[in-house]
Amino acid sequence: MRAAVARRLRARLGYRGAALLVCGFGWINYGIGLIDNPRFGTVHGVSALLFDGRMPISAWGVVWITSGALSVLAAFRPGARDWWGWAAAAGPPAMWAVAYSGARALSEFSQGWYSGVTWAVVPSLLLILAAATRKLMSLRRRVKGLEARLVEAVQTGDVNGERYGH
Repeated sequence: MRAAVARRLRARLGYRGAALLVCGFGWINYGIGLIDNPRFGTVHGVSALLFDGRMPISAWGVVWITSGALSVLAAFRPGARDWWGWAAAAGPPAMWAVAYSGARALSEFSQGWYSGVTWAVVPSLLLILAAATRKLMSLRRRVKGLEARLVEAVQTGDVNGERYGH
């Protein structure tokens, strides 16, 4: 029973959906951590995003959780209709990368540059993964189309534009 459910889930998600699902659950977890017990370095590093206390770190936790939830929902969307999930997954880490790098540029957080570059890796990898899997989807569609044409040609006896007897 479990194996059948796993197969159906794997077929439904594919590589794109699996990536969005993993990312989504990760962002939900990170957001909960920001709300429950934010680390000093995180709060200090993203101080530019806190807008002088007008947007507390717990509100950013909600942003991460929302991003994660959107990514999880998009994981179950077929093919190219999941673009908004990729944007949701890449948004918060991209903002974190800018905030950390900005904090370093303003001499507010000496480790900001390293953290900024580290956070920039995530949206970069998501972009590469989204592009690569989109190419894979396109190739699969082309192969299925060729298979269908081949099956039709074999069934009708019309191979290479020439009619063979049946």
